[in-house]
Amino acid sequence: MTDSQMTSVPESLPETMHADQAVDAALRAELARGDMALSTLTPVLTHFLNTQDRSLFSDSIIARVRGMLRSASYRLLRVEADEIGATDVFAYAEARADALGEELARHAAFLGHCHALAIEWQLAERLRGRNGIDPILSPLLQSLIVSEDAELADAAMGTLAAQARFIEQQKRMEMPLAELPEDQFANFISVWRRQRDDLSEDLATTVETRIRQMRAENEARLSLLDRTVARLDKRADVALSLTHAGAAVFLTALAHGAGQERDIVVVSTNDRQLVRFGLSLRAAGLNPAETRAQLRCLHPDATMPAMIEKVATSDARALLESSPFGHAE
Repeated sequence: MTDSQMTSVPESLPETMHADQAVDAALRAELARGDMALSTLTPVLTHFLNTQDRSLFSDSIIARVRGMLRSASYRLLRVEADEIGATDVFAYAEARADALGEELARHAAFLGHCHALAIEWQLAERLRGRNGIDPILSPLLQSLIVSEDAELADAAMGTLAAQARFIEQQKRMEMPLAELPEDQFANFISVWRRQRDDLSEDLATTVETRIRQMRAENEARLSLLDRTVARLDKRADVALSLTHAGAAVFLTALAHGAGQERDIVVVSTNDRQLVRFGLSLRAAGLNPAETRAQLRCLHPDATMPAMIEKVATSDARALLESSPFGHAE
């Protein structure tokens, strides 16, 4: 999710859509309203990170995002402290972590990623409490682990271990640097270098190189999820069920199927983004009944907008692609 995506709304519509059709016009209007809400998400979240007002974001989400920002900062600063030979690396990192975390919170894309992870954890916990879905070992993942496809089984086993770590890390509000996607890691390094401009270029490069080596030691959870879903190939539709696949695999499969960034798919599970979520399900190939079932799994009291049933898969994808938030980079 880029900074420009967080502050823009659609300027044009896909040529495949027909402006004279009431359904298409209604969907475009609803999607534009959803885009406007997404475009204000980061500045509003930034505001609530710095105030005590919790009217729009829950204490849990705010605390979790703040914790992840500080955790990532603390981990990097410990490496910095070690490289400069600080007497007490823990005290060194502790004294500087808040300032770096605050600077990092000004970076829309990084903040948006942390927010999406917090929402994903919250969703997994809600599904466990309401539907009895294990946030770590879903029925689908359990079946994939014993698959005769060795590569698929390996990816699924790695995903299981990574998902277990993710749940524990979220409980502790942590953000391991090894789990950051490459673009967000690059964002983080850029923010750190700007803030710590007193460090020599050689030292900064040494710190970054050391962290990159640490990152290379284990495959990140999001990479494992991508590999698992990609290996399903034409069978990926089995992952488009929250109760069968669990939140993590489902969100990855939906992002793949609808051609969207995963963080945006996660945010679309919010009850204020029903049209975007419904369009994503249709773009991924689910029929109206299947789409309705997934919406009800997330929001039992919600009613699927009737216009979602009438939109074709290709038109749903075209609508999403017309949005600045509707496609993967």
